[in-house]
Formats: sequence, structure tokens, C-alpha cells
Amino acid sequence: MMSTTWEWMKHHYLITVFFLSLVSDFWANWYSYAIVHDWIVLQAFLGLALPLINFPSMLFFIEKTKTIDRFKICCVSAIAMMFGSTLMLLMVREGIGVGKDLIP
Repeated sequence: MMSTTWEWMKHHYLITVFFLSLVSDFWANWYSYAIVHDWIVLQAFLGLALPLINFPSMLFFIEKTKTIDRFKICCVSAIAMMFGSTLMLLMVREGIGVGKDLIP
């Protein structure tokens, strides 16, 4: 099962990079939000997972030797990060995943 998933991800690397970049940017913004609001436990778990989310994208970037392929990865990541940041702001605006500040 795992090898089949990895093969699909390698074959559709731009789709995979888009999804992972969207999730990682959302995750990184939520991480920053958690730090500002002193949510230490949430911040710890978010920080733990962030490098793991980015790992496959990093492997694709290293595997691709042509500049045009690396540029495609950068462009897809930039577009996905735009959506990730926007989703985080919309989440906060709607009051999802937010609570009281713990700083007196």
C-alpha cells in the first residue's frame, strides 16, 4: 500500500507538492498563531509535524535536476501557499480553532 501511494505521489508530483504546500503553509500560519496566543501544547504538535509534511516536496525538488522542473515546483508551491494563508485567515475569521488568550 505504501509503495503504491509513493509511486502515485512521484508520478503526480506537482499535485502532491500543491497539496503538501497548501497544508504546510496553513500549518505554519497556525503554528505562528498558536505562539502569539501562548498555546504551548498546540504549538508543540504543530511544530513537530511541519517538517514531516514538507519532506516529500523536498525530495521531489532534490530529485528533479532540470531547472524548469524545479521552477514548476516553486510556482506550484507559491500558489498553494497563497491558498494556505487565506484558509488560515478565513478559519480565524469564522472562529474555528481559536480560543481565549492564555496570557493575562
